[in-house]
Amino acid sequence: MRRDETRREILKTILYIGMVPVVAALLFLYVWLGEEVRAHEVELLTLRSHEIKLRGEYNLVQSERNRLHRPDKLSKLAREKLGLIQPDPETREIRVRLK
Repeated sequence: MRRDETRREILKTILYIGMVPVVAALLFLYVWLGEEVRAHEVELLTLRSHEIKLRGEYNLVQSERNRLHRPDKLSKLAREKLGLIQPDPETREIRVRLK
C-alpha cells in the first residue's frame, strides 16, 4: 500500500511540474496577443484619422470641381484665360419648296 501511495505522489509531482511550462506558455501567449492587439489598434486609429483627412481633401476637390463646372464659371474662364467671346446669335433662313 505504501508503494502505491509513493507512486501516486510521484505522478502528481510530475504532473504539477509538467503543468508549469504549459501555464507559463499560455500566460506568455496571452500577454503577447494583448500587445499585438494594442499595436494594431494604434495603427488602425492612425489609418482612420488619415482617412478622415483624405475625405476632407476629397470633398474640397469635389466642391472646387463642381464650382468650376458651372456654366457661368466656364464662360468666365473661357473669356479670361482663352480670350473666347460669346458669338452673336445668327439668323438662318430656311426655305421650303412646296410642289
